[in-house]
Amino acid sequence: MHIPRQWYGVMAAMVLTASCIRDEAPNPEADILSRVFPGNSLRTNEVEIYNDYVVAYPRANVNLRDSAIVRIEVSPGASWQRIPHSQTSDTLFYIAVTSESGKYIKSYAITQVESFPERFDFETWFRPAANFLYENPKEGALQWYSSNNGAAIAWSSPGKPAEDYPVRKASLNGSTAVELTTMVGPGNIAGGIVFIPCLSGSVYLGGFNALTGLTNPLRSTFFGVPFDSGKPTRLTGYYFYEEGTEDYILPDGSRDATKQDRCDIYATLFKTDAQTPFLYGDNIHDSPRVIARAKIRKDEIKTGTPVFFELPFDYTGPTPFSWDELKNQQYKLTIVCASSDRGQFYEGRPGSKLLVDDLRLYYDLSDNENEK
Repeated sequence: MHIPRQWYGVMAAMVLTASCIRDEAPNPEADILSRVFPGNSLRTNEVEIYNDYVVAYPRANVNLRDSAIVRIEVSPGASWQRIPHSQTSDTLFYIAVTSESGKYIKSYAITQVESFPERFDFETWFRPAANFLYENPKEGALQWYSSNNGAAIAWSSPGKPAEDYPVRKASLNGSTAVELTTMVGPGNIAGGIVFIPCLSGSVYLGGFNALTGLTNPLRSTFFGVPFDSGKPTRLTGYYFYEEGTEDYILPDGSRDATKQDRCDIYATLFKTDAQTPFLYGDNIHDSPRVIARAKIRKDEIKTGTPVFFELPFDYTGPTPFSWDELKNQQYKLTIVCASSDRGQFYEGRPGSKLLVDDLRLYYDLSDNENEK
């Protein structure tokens, strides 16, 4: 998938060179627009292009570090070169893109996700944008996205410390967990064009398009990563939830002291094709492409104590499961955790807090094999 470059990303290092006079100014952009590996080396036709890194999903026994690049499309007039990298890192190599003017160089880390993790322990964190201090969790090369990405744009405050964002590191059961907190939003931003009264803490597997993060938040969230490990049967883990004590904030900024807030934890398996490579915030719950869903029941949510949860996958979705489609890399899966279940609409109760740790996905290997 090709996600447009993010607003909050760091521009490249500036290189001081002399430039000749032209009738039109040289293009200052230095971006990768698309990237293609040879043959059938990928489990999906997509590569994910972000502000300063690229993620690809290779087929089994394929090492993209050794694969020649067939084509890279960069900004008009720009040039690129491959820069080798250590074999011991998640990064395969780098691509340095130089703008047509020669004044800007942007470096992309090229990474690969070889398999879908069976466990998520939230022990590893990283800074997605060098000029912002917030962090997101990751498992190997697979990165979680979070509401921190959108909050960084909304607040536009590079100096804000990581602990002041809605998603941050915490401790649960003696180990590192992810903490999600609902906060009062910045209100009117972008000259009053956008109104954000509330920000919910959330993490999910997928991607984020910052260019529509403010104007169309439900379409800025991309759900799903390639999944072909087996037929999901259940999602387990631990959570701790406390409802906020402030009045519930509605999308128009008004408050309701009686409205209840609840957290949300769910996983969704769905079918993709070239026209629909992922789902969005406005159709993840009701798309006809949904095959199965494991979701926490709001009437069973406990507060104030650590809870082990086990969520079975329900296969009564509109699209039937197919082993052939699974093996042909037609499926994606997302896991979503949020401190307010309607946070995507900029509503919730400030102070609502959800901690999650030790997520594990179970799945059947085939109709005739034992569950993994």
